[in-house]
Amino acid sequence: MRLILITTLIISASAFPAAGGDFELLFEGHGDIESYIYFKQDEVFFIDTELNASVETFRYKQFFLLVDLFKETHMGRKFNSNMVFDPSRAHWSFGLSARIEKSRHFFEAQMHHDCFHTIDRWDDKSIYWNSPRLGFGTLDYLAKYKYHLPRPDKEGLIRENKLDYYLMVNFYAPRGISFQKNHDYEVTFNTNFRYLVLRYGRMGAALDSYNLWVVTKDNDFESQHRLDLKFILYGSRGAMEIYIRHWPFDNQSIRSRRNNKWAFGVHLGF
Repeated sequence: MRLILITTLIISASAFPAAGGDFELLFEGHGDIESYIYFKQDEVFFIDTELNASVETFRYKQFFLLVDLFKETHMGRKFNSNMVFDPSRAHWSFGLSARIEKSRHFFEAQMHHDCFHTIDRWDDKSIYWNSPRLGFGTLDYLAKYKYHLPRPDKEGLIRENKLDYYLMVNFYAPRGISFQKNHDYEVTFNTNFRYLVLRYGRMGAALDSYNLWVVTKDNDFESQHRLDLKFILYGSRGAMEIYIRHWPFDNQSIRSRRNNKWAFGVHLGF
């Protein structure tokens, strides 16, 4: 963790003496806003909402320094009550990321703090962690490219047949109550894929696959797998997606969807 943070600071500091077109202050944000409702609703699962943003602070040649922010609210449903919507837990995340972008791929190192807190509950079931991360993926998986595709160079239906991906490993260290609380994750891997099927003018269709692989502190294996079927409408500054979401398998310990496997959602990417 210290090595990743120190490396990020050294690279960042070396960028400031540069002059000319190699260095650029950006303060440019990209990210996602989405909300989805579960088909099977109960006191815990009703509507989830997520806000995710990365702010590029500066660029030096192909190196970018980013600040990442994430907010998620979990809402259950109260039956036979005047208050139908019942927010039960919130998830916050913030971090520092260093990214190198090549012609077709990118590499990044991150340091993140995540915390889950219950809302208006007697029992304290808070979870938090600090995790250094390493990631690799195709350039077009990034939000600033994924939701800003150029207009097609021909008319009619276009079979894109395009696959992008993002691979990431998370280390939950150091141990101890000041850094980790109430979770059994030791190492996790994310293997996420986006398959752009076709486009017609400003419209498109895609399949998104999100996969979490967990090694627990007891050396057990857990996983979560999610598949989205998306209809996309591209604008000049972003995209809107309407999707059906399905979790075919989920046995990890943090908000498992093993019994609530289907949802419908709306997503804005910018």
